[in-house]
Amino acid sequence: MTDWVKGVVVTNTHWTDNLFSLRIQADIAPFLAGQYTSLALDVDGERVAQPYSILSGPDEQPLEFFFYTQIEGDLSRALSRKVEGDVVWVQQQPEGTLTLAGITGPGKNLCLMATGTGVAPFVSMLKTDQPWQMFDHVALVYAARIWDDFQYRELFESLTQRYPGRFSLLPFISREVRAGTLHGHIPDKLRNGELEQHMGFRLSPEDSHVMLCGNPGMIKDAVGILQARGFSDNRPGQPGQLSYESYW
Repeated sequence: MTDWVKGVVVTNTHWTDNLFSLRIQADIAPFLAGQYTSLALDVDGERVAQPYSILSGPDEQPLEFFFYTQIEGDLSRALSRKVEGDVVWVQQQPEGTLTLAGITGPGKNLCLMATGTGVAPFVSMLKTDQPWQMFDHVALVYAARIWDDFQYRELFESLTQRYPGRFSLLPFISREVRAGTLHGHIPDKLRNGELEQHMGFRLSPEDSHVMLCGNPGMIKDAVGILQARGFSDNRPGQPGQLSYESYW
């Protein structure tokens, strides 16, 4: 049985018509960057719940979550209407294995590939010291439909300044052509080598770990390309160089 705690909305930031972030004060159990928990609302006497990755760092309160209502359905749309002081139920015990804790392999390059709100677990990781202690270089490959959907830019700019030469941001925009971004889709650029040209290093199972989150199609295609290069899934008791989680 799920244990729920009462959360209180602190802010609701609407980035676009479909994209928003909720910050919720809630006393949940400690979590690892990259984990998720469920949010719920009581609707007609029934508690309706859905899991969402935690975007905030493990030591941060309020908790922050990132939503795209066009894809994520009725509950996300209902959450988008919540205002300061409203109650949202939060699962007390976070879950999930898309964390750095399970990585025991090489520590030269970490590549984080995300689409849309699938960037949330990686934002949480990038707010901690752990990636920088474990890897020499961290690259975030973040794809959005349009530039207005590409959020948390201030954090990425601060990481570029804080870790010069160690952090790379590769923004992908699929439905617009915009200077300073890559146009198209992550797997296509991975397949033809353009992605690694922009990163400045080649992804190799000997010295790289790749984490993916977001669109299942992107993950399937990118994982297939990397597995053909010798990458293997990272599992308990079976260390590999690939960790991933589909987002819908």
